[in-house]
Amino acid sequence: QFEIAKQLHLSGKIKEAQKIYLKLLKTYKENHLLYYFVGTTFLQLKKYNEAIINFEKSLTCNSNFAETYNNLGIALAEKKKYSLALNNYNKAINLKSDYTDAYLNRGISFNKLKKYNEAISDLNLVIKNDPYNSKAFNSLGNVLKEIEKYDQAITYYEKAIKIDEKYLEAISNKANVFEIQKKF
Repeated sequence: QFEIAKQLHLSGKIKEAQKIYLKLLKTYKENHLLYYFVGTTFLQLKKYNEAIINFEKSLTCNSNFAETYNNLGIALAEKKKYSLALNNYNKAINLKSDYTDAYLNRGISFNKLKKYNEAISDLNLVIKNDPYNSKAFNSLGNVLKEIEKYDQAITYYEKAIKIDEKYLEAISNKANVFEIQKKF
């Protein structure tokens, strides 16, 4: 059943996978992975409160799973609770020091909190370890836009677009910075 749910989940059938995970949880109440996957399905369905509840239950069963802390951080960040999100990204990184996704997410949250130097540091680390991470280039462009380094921001948006030419967010961000520059 668990493997069937994972296959459904991977193929994008989130609600179908979630039903199986929830059914399995009735039998395996202390399985942190089941809570993690249920939380992940809620996160993907943008039901952040439910995601947070399940990630916290997962951590009650196993507090040493970095991926749960990372996803809990994402759910908290979606609710604009960036400081709490940072705490969870830090825990994920403490458990798994090379966890690129956690550094990326932490960098994005640092930017939201206007901690630009920390954001730049994390996002540069992601780019160094994963030079094809278009989201890291786009996110670094966002930080540079915030500190009004528009030419550098455009360069990073262009790098994101070069990696993924259909990356609409990076294309839009680049266009927005061009509009800002026209005003000056």
